[in-house]
Amino acid sequence: MNVPDGLMMNLWESLRMGEIVLMERTDSGDQYFGFYQVIHWGKGRGYKVVVIDILDSLHILKAKARLAGLDDGVLNEVTVIKIGGTIKTGEVVGWIRDISEPVILAKKFMETYTQILESESPTLTAVVGLEKLFVASEFSPKNVQVIISAISKYVGDERRLSVHFLKANVIDSMRQPVVRLLEDLATTVIQISRKDRATEFRVLKSVDPKLEGMTIKM
Repeated sequence: MNVPDGLMMNLWESLRMGEIVLMERTDSGDQYFGFYQVIHWGKGRGYKVVVIDILDSLHILKAKARLAGLDDGVLNEVTVIKIGGTIKTGEVVGWIRDISEPVILAKKFMETYTQILESESPTLTAVVGLEKLFVASEFSPKNVQVIISAISKYVGDERRLSVHFLKANVIDSMRQPVVRLLEDLATTVIQISRKDRATEFRVLKSVDPKLEGMTIKM
C-alpha cells in the first residue's frame, strides 16, 4: 500500500495549523488505520501529539491496530486527556470521569487542554469517540450548544492542528443535525466509506481549494 500511503501523507501535509479536520466514517467500518496514520505522521513532523480519548476509544483503536498487524507502540507514547471511560491508555495527563454535565465537562477539558497548548506547541490533537459524547449525553439544544462551542473555540488557533474522528452512522436519524453542525464547523471534512473492496477517502470540503473533491482509494 505504498502508493496510497504516500497519497494520504500528501493529504496530511496539505493541512494547515489552526484547522479542525473532521474524519467522518459514513459506514460501519473502523477508523484505526486512519488514526494510526495521523499519529505516525504527526510524530514524524515533531508535533506534540495529544489524544482526546472519549469513553475508552483509544484503547479500542489501539487493540484493533495491533490485531491488524500495525506497530501499536507509537500509541503508548501519546499524551492523553480522557473523557469518561475506565481504561488507562497512553500518558494520561487529565481524566474527566463524570460526563453527565456537559457544561462542567467543557470547563474541565479546556483548563487541561489550555495548559498543554501554552506549554508545548505545535500540537497535533486527535479526538476519538466523538460520536459517543453526543450519544451518551442528554440530547438537548443546550448540551449540544456547549459541546459545539467548546470545539469552535479552537478554530484558527495556530498552535494546534486538530483531527476529529467521527462514526456518523452511530448517531441516529434524529441527531443527524449534529453531524451537519460538525461538518459546518470543520475547516476540512473527509468522508470515509467502503466502496466494493476498497476504502474511499473523499475530501468533501477544505479551506484549500486544491483539496476539495480529492478522492483516494485504498
